[in-house]
Amino acid sequence: MSQEGHENDKNVEFYANCATYFEFLRKKGSSDYNFEDEYYFTMPAISNH
Repeated sequence: MSQEGHENDKNVEFYANCATYFEFLRKKGSSDYNFEDEYYFTMPAISNH
Protein backbone atom coordinates (compact mmCIF):
# COMPACT_ATOMS: atom_id res chain seq x y z
CA MET A 1 0.00 0.00 0.00
CA SER A 2 1.30 3.46 -0.82
CA GLN A 3 1.90 6.09 1.83
CA GLU A 4 -1.00 8.15 0.43
CA GLY A 5 -3.34 5.17 0.58
CA HIS A 6 -2.30 4.47 4.16
CA GLU A 7 -2.90 8.11 5.15
CA ASN A 8 -6.34 8.03 3.52
CA ASP A 9 -7.23 4.86 5.43
CA LYS A 10 -6.16 6.51 8.69
CA ASN A 11 -8.22 9.63 7.88
CA VAL A 12 -11.31 7.53 7.16
CA GLU A 13 -10.76 5.65 10.42
CA PHE A 14 -10.32 8.95 12.31
CA TYR A 15 -13.58 10.38 10.89
CA ALA A 16 -15.48 7.19 11.71
CA ASN A 17 -14.17 7.14 15.27
CA CYS A 18 -15.02 10.81 15.76
CA ALA A 19 -18.52 10.32 14.38
CA THR A 20 -19.03 7.43 16.80
CA TYR A 21 -17.79 9.53 19.69
CA PHE A 22 -20.00 12.52 18.78
CA GLU A 23 -23.02 10.22 18.47
CA PHE A 24 -22.24 8.76 21.90
CA LEU A 25 -22.10 12.27 23.38
CA ARG A 26 -25.40 13.25 21.73
CA LYS A 27 -27.17 10.18 23.08
CA LYS A 28 -25.71 10.82 26.54
CA GLY A 29 -26.66 14.51 26.40
CA SER A 30 -23.06 15.55 27.03
CA SER A 31 -20.42 17.56 25.25
CA ASP A 32 -16.65 17.58 25.03
CA TYR A 33 -15.79 21.08 23.88
CA ASN A 34 -12.03 20.54 24.10
CA PHE A 35 -12.21 17.57 21.77
CA GLU A 36 -14.64 19.35 19.44
CA ASP A 37 -12.29 22.32 19.18
CA GLU A 38 -9.37 20.04 18.29
CA TYR A 39 -11.50 18.06 15.83
CA TYR A 40 -12.74 21.09 13.91
CA PHE A 41 -9.25 22.62 13.93
CA THR A 42 -7.60 19.39 12.69
CA MET A 43 -10.22 18.31 10.16
CA PRO A 44 -9.34 20.83 7.40
CA ALA A 45 -5.62 20.09 7.76
CA ILE A 46 -5.99 16.35 7.19
CA SER A 47 -8.68 16.77 4.53
CA ASN A 48 -6.57 18.96 2.26
CA HIS A 49 -4.47 16.27 0.58
